[in-house]
Amino acid sequence: MDGPGQMGLDEAVLDLSAPEDVVLRFYRWDGPAITFGYGQKRAHAVQLAAARGFLPRPPVRRPTGGGVVFHDGDVTFSLIFPWDRLSSPMLVYQSLHAALGRALGRMGGPAELWAGEGPEFPLQTACFAAPSAADLVDGAGRKILGGALRKKRGRGLYQGSLRQEFFSAPRQEIERLVAEALRPLWSREPESVLASDWIWAGRSLAEKYRSESWNAKR
Repeated sequence: MDGPGQMGLDEAVLDLSAPEDVVLRFYRWDGPAITFGYGQKRAHAVQLAAARGFLPRPPVRRPTGGGVVFHDGDVTFSLIFPWDRLSSPMLVYQSLHAALGRALGRMGGPAELWAGEGPEFPLQTACFAAPSAADLVDGAGRKILGGALRKKRGRGLYQGSLRQEFFSAPRQEIERLVAEALRPLWSREPESVLASDWIWAGRSLAEKYRSESWNAKR
């Protein structure tokens, strides 16, 4: 699917899945795409998209935060999960990324949590230009994995982007390791099949993510 389709389906699963459900979904893009965080200005995302030759495909505002992300061969995935009210966003990031780092490290390269100083990504920055707190980096400090969160009625949506070029393994193997790494974090097996009502609701919500009112709200 395109950007609006992917965002719409994530929101539908967040809204319609059961409170105890854990749903892991790997995206299949229909071509290069660019998304930007909920709090960012669209004008800057358009500027970056033009510089990278991504236009005329318009950037799509995500329901989650974070920076501008170019989906040009990355392994993109979303995770819907029960979010305990006592767990801060930073704790969620650290838990997810530490588990993923241990799994990805088995492919031969170091993958560790970024512990450098500095604020969260400024609104003027592309997401993979530099790491921010709790991102996964390689031994040279280059960003491997970043993610963004949204919390809604005790449920969490995590949208992650993993740079495939850092690994020699095929995409299928990377996806298997991601699923294997996240499975022990919950007491139940993640859902592997999307319910039909999620899919239909996602198609309807995709129109929201295509709309000018959503993408140009900032």
